[in-house]
Amino acid sequence: MTSAPIQSSPAGAPVAAPYAVPRVAPQRRWRPALVWLAVALVAAGGLIAAAVLRKVGTTAEYLAVSSTVAVGSTVDRSNLSTVRITVDPALKPIRANDADEVIGKYAAVALVPGTLLTKAQLTATAVPGQGEQLVGLSLTQERMPAERVRPGARVLLIVTTDAGPIGDPQQATAAPISIKATVVDVRTGVKEGTTLLNVAVPDRDGPLIASRAAAGRIVVALTTGS
Repeated sequence: MTSAPIQSSPAGAPVAAPYAVPRVAPQRRWRPALVWLAVALVAAGGLIAAAVLRKVGTTAEYLAVSSTVAVGSTVDRSNLSTVRITVDPALKPIRANDADEVIGKYAAVALVPGTLLTKAQLTATAVPGQGEQLVGLSLTQERMPAERVRPGARVLLIVTTDAGPIGDPQQATAAPISIKATVVDVRTGVKEGTTLLNVAVPDRDGPLIASRAAAGRIVVALTTGS
């Protein structure tokens, strides 16, 4: 019995590898809604960016305080300077071209150098007004309301009794003296824990309030509508 001869491939001839059938990836479905949503988001982002760039890039000239102006003093041109800045929409500073409307008005609060000037800081009425005196009160926290007292607030200045023994028995039961006043300015006091209030009071009450304030016998109370 003879076997068929085995044919050998020539040396170095490549051996054919098995053929792999390529897989076809499934095609994704086209969704118009998602495409339009993407376009809308891109457009909205462009509009927002343009608005931000326009707002940031827009500057204007405004009035700033260049020297200290005390409460009730007249604002002069020498007290002001001009700055070119981009202002937050929440702020309402006075534009430089409105300087003529500012000159000659009175400072309703103390004007500090380096700050922007606003209409709320000015008044056309002299401070103190006719028949009034401006009195400064240095008060500790327990002699003021817990709520912060603001310029323009209507308050009652209550004169307390002396800390020493009461000589007159009727003084213990008598109602305390209370005087109406208007807060003109509020600042941090020189002594730690104190607040300085500048208040406008009637001329007849000015000396009394000043003397009692120096003795530490004034308490401030807010009135209705303050």
